[in-house]
Amino acid sequence: MGDPKSIHISDIRTFRSCRRKWQWSSPLHRNLESTVPYAPFFTGRAIHHALEMYYTTGELPIDAVQKFIISERDEWEKLGDLWAQEEVIFGEQVNLIEGLLGHYTLWVQQDQKKYSDRNLEFIALEQEFDVPFPVPPGCVDPQLRLGGRFDGIVRHKETGEYWIWETKTTRSIQELVRSLDNDEQCGTYMYAASQMFGHPIVGVLYNIMRKKVPTIPAMLANGLFSQNKSIDTTAFHYVQCIRDEYPDVSDEFIMESYANFLAQLLPNEQKFFVRWPVYRSPFMIDMLMEGLYHTAMEMVNPDTKYYPSPSWLNCNFCSFKGPCLAMNAGIDHEVLLEAEYQVRQSQKSIRTVEEGEIEQ
Repeated sequence: MGDPKSIHISDIRTFRSCRRKWQWSSPLHRNLESTVPYAPFFTGRAIHHALEMYYTTGELPIDAVQKFIISERDEWEKLGDLWAQEEVIFGEQVNLIEGLLGHYTLWVQQDQKKYSDRNLEFIALEQEFDVPFPVPPGCVDPQLRLGGRFDGIVRHKETGEYWIWETKTTRSIQELVRSLDNDEQCGTYMYAASQMFGHPIVGVLYNIMRKKVPTIPAMLANGLFSQNKSIDTTAFHYVQCIRDEYPDVSDEFIMESYANFLAQLLPNEQKFFVRWPVYRSPFMIDMLMEGLYHTAMEMVNPDTKYYPSPSWLNCNFCSFKGPCLAMNAGIDHEVLLEAEYQVRQSQKSIRTVEEGEIEQ
């Protein structure tokens, strides 16, 4: 039968959404990725790297990500000079990443909630797994493996509970949170972690970050900052803007001048950052894994057909849109695949692109 095949939840998602894309992108087949970096995926990888360094070495996220950006740009430029539009996109993403991580650093320093950093012990980060694929009773054992990588394992210091740690970036925290009720990644990771560690895994703790740099308040003629209620920022970022402009300002002066307005900004924190716990019962995990098993059996079946699944959501954000349209038109799509795609450089990129980055 040969070596067992490793199936990732990201690969299962792609298979279910569009089999043609899956045939081109899956490690089980051609394992292709675009040679042109896609900006949101670059942003997700940069943020994951910065937080990994922060929670393992203590290096500030802004310092870690600046090194990452330099390294990444060097890799891009090996493919040739960036076009003018690519330069603009790259610059926009760098500004977003640095602004987001600077805001995140302020948040974790002042956050005092149940799942704040002060209450968490980071056991392992960027944890790979490769465990036996569960076989439902009465089904054939295809000797498959379930592989992947989760962002980490943390222990809650007060309760002693162990959680899977997952960072997500999104345009809308509210929309992302709603989607987690049916998120298969959560149960898959809990199953894998239960096979790897000697401690029960309570659930997945999602570290959710909105992909938006907070607004810097306008300066008024009297030297104070605007107190426009519609400003898209947090109270702690607003205070930091004051301190950046006036390094010697006292806490007393800030409270005298801005206390009421800062109180109005407090709810905005939930628009930018949330630690969201998600639970799965053993029954729910069993049901999930049974469904994944049947999907995996289709994936390794040599008679499986590779047809497209066109839709607005599937096609508009698909990195294989060009060759797919060419194939539909009867044009030689292989020319595009050879010119604009390459064999995936690492399996880690699959996790980052398909699982670590959620666009809502």
